[in-house]
Amino acid sequence: MPNAIFHQFLQRFCPFTETESDALFALFEPLVAGRKHHLQQEGDRVERVYFVQSGVLRGYYLKEGEEITSNFYFGPTLTGDVVALREKTTTRLNIQVIEEGTLWQARLAQIDELSAQYPIMYRLFMVFFERLYAFNHKRQLSFIYDTPTERYLKLFAERPKVMAQIPQHYIASYLGIKPESLSRIRKRIMHE
Repeated sequence: MPNAIFHQFLQRFCPFTETESDALFALFEPLVAGRKHHLQQEGDRVERVYFVQSGVLRGYYLKEGEEITSNFYFGPTLTGDVVALREKTTTRLNIQVIEEGTLWQARLAQIDELSAQYPIMYRLFMVFFERLYAFNHKRQLSFIYDTPTERYLKLFAERPKVMAQIPQHYIASYLGIKPESLSRIRKRIMHE
């Protein structure tokens, strides 16, 4: 069953055969991580990517002791600090379990080796990173051009799972505002 979910996830990016999907999935090992557990923390040397089959993770950075949420990862998805992985540097990205689920981990070096045998994997990561880039670019533009209320309304429309499953203080951080400001925005919207 996990491999079927993995295969379906891969099909969203490019047409994988079952053989290709099985070969890639074979590199992933189960990862047991309870709520609030960190898969990686600032300062870690990272070597792994994670497949979130189910559950919810949160990415955040620390700035002057304050947690700044950068993203939420709902299964099924892949995640990890690509920059630190590729540049072989320590990470600044903290990835924390918010809602327990089924997680898998694989070493990027092994995936790279397998990619030589199955070139479609290069295509998978290219398409995946194109989408990731587009998502982050839109988010950056939103911080430049949109008000906090507009960011909140977009989040509500585009990512309803976030609104339904994520604690309000994490949502506020993700929107770049304080929890009190989020409360005011929500009250104002409810009264309109």
